[in-house]
Amino acid sequence: MNIKEKYSHIRGFNYQPSYGSTSMENWLNFNPAVFELELRRGIQHFPKMNSVRLWLSWDAYLRNSHKFKHDFETSLKICHQLGLSVIPTLFNRWHDTTLDCGGIYIDHFMSGWSWVTREEWLDGKGLFTAYLADIVGEHANDDRILIWDICNEPFAYLLPVAEMKHIEEAEYAWLEKMYRNCKELGAQAPLGISIHPGHKREGIQRIEPISDVLLIHPYFMFGIENKAEQHKFELLLDDYVEFSKLSNKALLVTETCWGSLDDTWRAENISYTLQELKKRDIGWLVHLLHHSLVADAHRPEFGPVGHPGNLAFIEADGSLRKGHEIFNDF
Repeated sequence: MNIKEKYSHIRGFNYQPSYGSTSMENWLNFNPAVFELELRRGIQHFPKMNSVRLWLSWDAYLRNSHKFKHDFETSLKICHQLGLSVIPTLFNRWHDTTLDCGGIYIDHFMSGWSWVTREEWLDGKGLFTAYLADIVGEHANDDRILIWDICNEPFAYLLPVAEMKHIEEAEYAWLEKMYRNCKELGAQAPLGISIHPGHKREGIQRIEPISDVLLIHPYFMFGIENKAEQHKFELLLDDYVEFSKLSNKALLVTETCWGSLDDTWRAENISYTLQELKKRDIGWLVHLLHHSLVADAHRPEFGPVGHPGNLAFIEADGSLRKGHEIFNDF
């Protein structure tokens, strides 16, 4: 199969259930009825929807590994019954000042930084390995899994990478261990790492040796009248496509479509973004399917709202946000 065609058919969403403000809350309080209801709403509003990216929680696994394993299997069964392939995101490195989602912090992989670090985690003999064995190992041949996303948005530093070299090297070494562990566990689905949009081509070049598929987050963060920024965005997409060809690895967008509290502005942004992705035969999972208490997925009456505003496509009552049916045009 041509690498351009491999994932070009993907029309999916990121999904966080509505009842929690972090991935840990959503898994500790896993509610299969709500999980299924909200995904069914997605399919009702977006008949082309064929895939979903689920944010797992290592933190929830630590608190009750048996429950987490059971609930993860239940989530896969529900998705399969609804005709949705799944991209489980194993770890999260994106953090937010308004409503942090939890996940992995620098202390987890920086040897000697604090008591949070456990050397055996870094050596591949501790809790990270147990988590991977129970989740990836037990689903190594599971054809419900489209891709294993090892980590969401690592290397998200404000300072230039050159000034964070020792941290960047430690983070890469940790990601490489996670990649190798998944391979040793026999994972048949491709492995990838979803890169922060600010890293541009350098980001996917950095993680290409430990990625079977290139996962990107191209967000157009401006109004559609901004032609200069449109030009930059289109050049960025062209650069991603070129690198995909050079590396002979497929490209997939695992987050896109910048948010806003203004429904009209958001719908215009979605239309422009998806138009440019479709033009280049790039498949996508937009952010985010349903109203949730997690960051950037709700209106102000449900909690603090950060800079991205509201990225949800479906309102708390299950209705479609004004203008967001534009997704179906692509």
